[in-house]
Amino acid sequence: MVGLGTQDDFEFAQRFLERGEFEETTLLWDPSFATWSSLGVQANSQFVLLAPDLSVGSDLVYGFSYDVQEQIVQFINNL
Repeated sequence: MVGLGTQDDFEFAQRFLERGEFEETTLLWDPSFATWSSLGVQANSQFVLLAPDLSVGSDLVYGFSYDVQEQIVQFINNL
């Protein structure tokens, strides 16, 4: 799993990963917000699943609760 951070600052994104215990997550940082824009992401708490070849594997998912986010993270960590 790759986290693509563009909001707040890099240190905040690192603390978020540590707090969430995302053992298998690689953080990529883009202070320009260009990568999120290219995927259609407009705010934090949105995500898109990409295939290993980086083709889009799902529609943009947004508006989910913290509980749903945790379930998704647990599912991905158990793959």
